[in-house]
Amino acid sequence: MDLMGQWAPFTFDANAKKKKGLRANLGWFPFPTVAGGKSQPTEYFGGGDGFAIGKDAPPEAVDFVKWLVSPQVGSKGGESGAILPTAKGTETSVKDPHMKAVLDARAEASFVQLYLDQAYAPAVGQAVNDAVQQLFAGKATPEQVSQKIATAAKQG
Repeated sequence: MDLMGQWAPFTFDANAKKKKGLRANLGWFPFPTVAGGKSQPTEYFGGGDGFAIGKDAPPEAVDFVKWLVSPQVGSKGGESGAILPTAKGTETSVKDPHMKAVLDARAEASFVQLYLDQAYAPAVGQAVNDAVQQLFAGKATPEQVSQKIATAAKQG
């Protein structure tokens, strides 16, 4: 098992020594529930992109972002197998069965939480990333990580 995002199969393929057959050995399923947990299997944790354009930006900047999130570009991304398109009407562009399963699950999601390092202000997001790295390195406990994030959120 690999707890990873929808981009993982594409990255695996790009870095595999044997280029054929990798995806045939992959599957996808929602994160397993935990006895006594309050979440549901239809609640997802994921990401997205955002764009900030200043009020004095030239009209071309707005036009570019409109083009970037258009169904035309979304369909190309879906066809590539590297991303899940978000523009309505682009769902049929996704052909990879694994990506299609993730896309279908996202469409049925009862709730989607943006990655914490993206959902909060940059300073809090950095605290999340730094604290989690310390956890995985064995240099912080889950309680210490929670406290570091809470402290950053209060300051941020």
